[in-house]
Amino acid sequence: MTDRRDTDSHAGGELPDIFEVEVTASADKIGELFERFQVDVGCRHPHTTRNNDGTLTVLVYASEGRIKEIEAAGYPVRRGENVTAVGRERQAEIGKGDRFEGGRTYPEGLGKLTPNGRTAS
Repeated sequence: MTDRRDTDSHAGGELPDIFEVEVTASADKIGELFERFQVDVGCRHPHTTRNNDGTLTVLVYASEGRIKEIEAAGYPVRRGENVTAVGRERQAEIGKGDRFEGGRTYPEGLGKLTPNGRTAS
């Protein structure tokens, strides 16, 4: 399988922010979109919606640069949220310390400790 992630980079080698994008076109043009541009559809098959006028709308993830290229090629685009920014916000919710204190504290929650030390549900 081909890695179709958007690999445009900014100065300093940082990867660009990625946006959720809806692209609308005929079925043939949607096929061309995937052949011509490196767009990511997430960890799943392309999610398309058939519109009343017979066109399809597909959800993709792309950088600002890739979005501009898609728009310049004549595809109608609706930009959604900056999923990279959402990821950064969610990472801030994650603790920084060692919550298991180097193995002195056991995880809590569902499951039970078995003789070999693994949890089973």
